Amino acid sequence: MKLDIKGLAILALVAGVLAFFLLMPNQGLKSIPANLSVATLEGASLPLDSLKGKPYLLTFWSTSCPGCVKEIPALQALHQQHQNDGFRIIGVAMSYDEMPAIQAMRTQKGMEYTIAYDQTGALAQQFDVRVTPTSFLIAPDGKIAMQRLGEWDHAELEKKILELLKG
Repeated sequence: MKLDIKGLAILALVAGVLAFFLLMPNQGLKSIPANLSVATLEGASLPLDSLKGKPYLLTFWSTSCPGCVKEIPALQALHQQHQNDGFRIIGVAMSYDEMPAIQAMRTQKGMEYTIAYDQTGALAQQFDVRVTPTSFLIAPDGKIAMQRLGEWDHAELEKKILELLKG
């Protein structure tokens, strides 16, 4: 059987669609790993299980990641807009970052949301984070409502946050 250019294009399109659905994360169904805590910059331990009941965004970032730094103002705006509704943002700095750089970035960018430091890399490993930014929007029931590799479409993210807050 001989395929022409049109046939090859259709075959490539079908293969791409299949790959998208086969490789797409199972959003909304998978629960976050149990019994995990993040260590905040203030030295407190924040068990993720304690956040059940309200949605939150867990975003893995790095001071050396241009996309992560670009996203900070939008995340700060979401924090200010929805913190009184019970929504939280937890920015998890990667293990290859250093504490002075994380603290400097927090001060420079006015990051008021919770910042944690995954010093050992164990949390990133639990979530299979390989690049930054990688973010997980967690529903009130503790299941992953959305997962994003790279920067968010912030209108889409805010729409989903509002849906989760309304329950």
